[in-house]
Amino acid sequence: MRHVQHSVRLPIALDRTLRQLATRREMTAYALLQDCVRTGLAAMTQESATGPIPAELAEELGQVGARIVHVERLTERALYVSCAAYVFARAAAPTRIDETRLTDDINAAFQRQLALAGDTP
Repeated sequence: MRHVQHSVRLPIALDRTLRQLATRREMTAYALLQDCVRTGLAAMTQESATGPIPAELAEELGQVGARIVHVERLTERALYVSCAAYVFARAAAPTRIDETRLTDDINAAFQRQLALAGDTP
């Protein structure tokens, strides 16, 4: 493979970082600079090839995130309703108790189920 020589001027801060990183990787600053150029060119080439896909992907991920939040709310509501049905069924068997006690029991059952699901607030 033939090589072409290029002169590169770096700010002192970048040169310092380049040399420190090269020392940590046990390679020369020149070898690390070549790796940096290869990696940078590969990233720039892939970026132009992919085009608008990252923006579309970000939009889709945002929509999926919003749907997940909605599903979580629906699931939590379904859990609450099932806890309420459980407590009302339990209260119907023996003598009836007042509504505030039932509400407290519903909330306690709901918190127990959230704790069992590992989702306690």
